[in-house]
Amino acid sequence: MTVQPAGTYDYIIVGAGSAGCVLANRLSADPAVRVLLLEAGIKDSSPLIALPKGIAKLMTGAKHAWRTPVTQERFPGVAPTEVWSRGRVLGGSSSINGMIYSRGHWLDYEDWGALGGDEWGWDVMRAAYCAVENHQLGSTDYRGSGGPLDVSAGTFRYPLAEEMIRAGEQFGLPRRDELNHPDLEGVGYYSHTISHTKRRGQRVSAARAFLEPARSRPNLDVMTEAPVRRVVFDGQRASGVDIDRNGSHITVACRGEIILSAGAIMSPAILQRSGIGDGKHLASLGIDVVVDRPLVGANMREHVAYSMPHRLVGAKGLNRRYRGIGLVPEFVQYALFRTGSMATGPFEVGAFGRSAAAIDRPDVQLYMSAYSRVPGKYTTEKQPGFTIYAQMLKPTSLGRVAITAANPGAPLAIEPNWLTTEHDQRGAIAMVRMMREYVGQPALARWLGEEISPGSSVSSDEEILDAVRRGLTSGLHAVGTAAMGRSADSVLDGRLRVRGVDGVRVVDCAAMPGLVSGNTNGPAMAFGWRAADLVLEDRARTREPIRVP
Repeated sequence: MTVQPAGTYDYIIVGAGSAGCVLANRLSADPAVRVLLLEAGIKDSSPLIALPKGIAKLMTGAKHAWRTPVTQERFPGVAPTEVWSRGRVLGGSSSINGMIYSRGHWLDYEDWGALGGDEWGWDVMRAAYCAVENHQLGSTDYRGSGGPLDVSAGTFRYPLAEEMIRAGEQFGLPRRDELNHPDLEGVGYYSHTISHTKRRGQRVSAARAFLEPARSRPNLDVMTEAPVRRVVFDGQRASGVDIDRNGSHITVACRGEIILSAGAIMSPAILQRSGIGDGKHLASLGIDVVVDRPLVGANMREHVAYSMPHRLVGAKGLNRRYRGIGLVPEFVQYALFRTGSMATGPFEVGAFGRSAAAIDRPDVQLYMSAYSRVPGKYTTEKQPGFTIYAQMLKPTSLGRVAITAANPGAPLAIEPNWLTTEHDQRGAIAMVRMMREYVGQPALARWLGEEISPGSSVSSDEEILDAVRRGLTSGLHAVGTAAMGRSADSVLDGRLRVRGVDGVRVVDCAAMPGLVSGNTNGPAMAFGWRAADLVLEDRARTREPIRVP
């Protein structure tokens, strides 16, 4: 039920995405507290959300997605063309994304502990994952079953997909039953947040897994189409939030904590509009500075992504099944049995590998499927095709996001600073060479014809780097724009509290101090679960939020 806010809340959660829905579930389990969950987007009532292949419409439409243009030139003289999509609906990006469920490498979380605080590390995050998951393959010491989130294990398989995996074994990677082994390196079918139980073949968003079971609680209010303008402060103490509602500005009071879970782009923007950020920049926009925190919006890390489509030879592939009359049997199969190509995400096969033997964990993630798209569109080509898509997992270039005005409707300045370090430039070249070596393995090479992009004529380091610069895209996995850290300069402490004010936390990818080696949807939900532990511990310790110096 969508409500008008009434009275004063103990917790106001801003953003009903991957982390926000987890928090709403965990915090509202105590009937003694009142929780308000605010979502700027709409209800998750579209049938396209439940349909896994609905991603093609959801990601490109403004109805369900924030479509935020990148403002920075790709490199000098090349105009920006990229638009970043984020969920604008209950469930956030978990309602519109590719549903790949990836945890990353265990050392990623040890890094979080070293950078963020003693509250983090692999042991606590492994426990969070096991609590969250209901994995189709059952439980192990690093995988959970019986949790609220269904995770399916590569349910759509076909002969050419097996050849892709066999090529990975020839490349030197171990085959995994699913790609979430703690050591990560390997090849196999991707796991997806797609149900394998009573809603078999349907997307399992954070809203479905965590929010839906809690919606009947009388102490939980959920409001959609309610974007937050700013956090309101009484001195240094957060006292509520200003929201836009039906053309009016409404202030909702909070006696406890305000938790920003609006994502790595929107959470820092809300902080900045609230007076928390680079003081000089905020003052230039006419915003009263509550706390001078220059790192709000800074230190953004993002996966560099690049796609290399090929022509298929001697195999029909999937292109014909995703266009025109070919879609009919696919939809019939899905309607009758909830199986087939419509019951999975965009990529079936994946691999994690190292571009150099001396690296301590995989630094390249590969995605593969027997389809190819018309350039610039989600429509598949008429001719059979194959796509290998890669993400550079550990880039060192740091980007930023900043508001350009106090008005929430003003455009944001997004500057990824792609490939600005020598490390990333070398990594981009190594990534392309690794992709070519992979598809050159005997099991796969016999099915592949022309490399459509960038093309076999692009062969020198300089040519490859230029091609990646022109053709790269965001992995849509940004983190770190309001990161926790041990130093006094960090935006958050290890318990995710904003330094210098009372009663505000950030719980989403913005708070992560480093990238995980994989997709961020699963980590965001586990992060929300772990954050709920910290919030509940602090509530048990004291009824008043502790100010962080």
